[in-house]
Amino acid sequence: MKILLAYPFKQDAYRKVGFVLPPMGIAYIAGVLRNNGHTVRIIDFNVTDEKLIFSDFDLVGISSDTSRYKSALRLAREAKQSGCTVVMGGPHVSYMDTEALNTGMCDFIVRSEGEETMTELANSLPGGDISTVKGISFLKNGKIHRTGDRGFIQNIDDLVPARDLLDMKSYRHLEMGKRKMTSVLTSRGCPFGCSFCCSTEFSGRKWRSRTPARIVDEIEDIVTNHGFNGIAFLDDNFTLDAIRVIGICDEIMRRGIDIYWWCFSRADTLLRNEEMVRKMSEAGAKYIFIGFESGHQGTLDSYNKKTTETTAKAVTKLLRKYKISIHGSFIIGNIDETRDMILDTIKYSKKIDPEAIQYSILTPYPGTRLFDNVKARIISFDWDLYDCLHSVIKTDFLGSDELESMLKKAYMSFYLSPKKVVAGLISGLRGKGIKLSSIIKILRGI
Repeated sequence: MKILLAYPFKQDAYRKVGFVLPPMGIAYIAGVLRNNGHTVRIIDFNVTDEKLIFSDFDLVGISSDTSRYKSALRLAREAKQSGCTVVMGGPHVSYMDTEALNTGMCDFIVRSEGEETMTELANSLPGGDISTVKGISFLKNGKIHRTGDRGFIQNIDDLVPARDLLDMKSYRHLEMGKRKMTSVLTSRGCPFGCSFCCSTEFSGRKWRSRTPARIVDEIEDIVTNHGFNGIAFLDDNFTLDAIRVIGICDEIMRRGIDIYWWCFSRADTLLRNEEMVRKMSEAGAKYIFIGFESGHQGTLDSYNKKTTETTAKAVTKLLRKYKISIHGSFIIGNIDETRDMILDTIKYSKKIDPEAIQYSILTPYPGTRLFDNVKARIISFDWDLYDCLHSVIKTDFLGSDELESMLKKAYMSFYLSPKKVVAGLISGLRGKGIKLSSIIKILRGI
């Protein structure tokens, strides 16, 4: 079967500042489909405006998170009109399958992890018994039918993304310390269950990891065959297992691979494992993204963060000891937040003083516990606005316009401080930090 896997275009703030990475989800699916005898092509519309002839394909699979959903539907409509079987997958449609199927633009929804489900579905088409394919939703006689949940792939070491089907040269704009960066996934699942995140539901509460040797094999391939020397580890919980992280670091150093890298982590995990932090630094870690979120304990508790505001100062000191920069994340717009509480969070974030920062407006994505809890408060179901830059929840004290204004105030207060402007001016010489040109793009993008 000839299969197209498409990733929809979205002009969001990340794209404006050059944070465009390959769509690894469909790259993994492509690898499994190809291994099962299908002819596969990947198109990422964030890096190309190619005009496709959809009728060249038997099946079109389209990935969709919430903010890309409307763009995904436009692709689906064109593919459907060309006579293709259309499958949609990704976080948004996994939880909003009724909405997607009732548009008439897609034939099947693949729920949650897609590698095995998409392959089994493709193997069953056309004319096979799709009722035996676990993890799909479809319309039959005007009614939604959902087959049983598939469960999660346990041995993810066997999954290999088909990077050769991606135009990797199109992803060479993102840099860290003058190193060209691309992405790697080393684990799936999240045991923490933050209220605003669907990772626990979508990828499972059980954390599943790849082995250090296989991870470093992939890194070596990226460096040798694709010309990247910077890695963004996009796992939700890269540092969950300190022994594994130390194993990855040791293997990178044993092979003499010269890379800079970036990852997500929880502050409390880092504080419990200083030896891991030291190894990370020695193996090329330059930035760690940490969700501090708020300076108010009550707000942190409502997010189910399972951390305290006092951990921020300690983890900042620890990381700077090992010359690792911090990319801090903060959320404003909780249901009961006042203007003064948000100003406190902005002050708190500046006191921590990470090298880079992300402020977001609390956004109720489908599939999260937050979405279920605040559904009656949602003031817009225009999915284009679900980008963490727009306010779509009616809060107790602040209107949408005021929250969006405060988001801009937060960014300007942080990035336009004299210290950050000077750091931006000299970042090119230092080989680290956020360039002034990038700061300007950030401010223009919000």
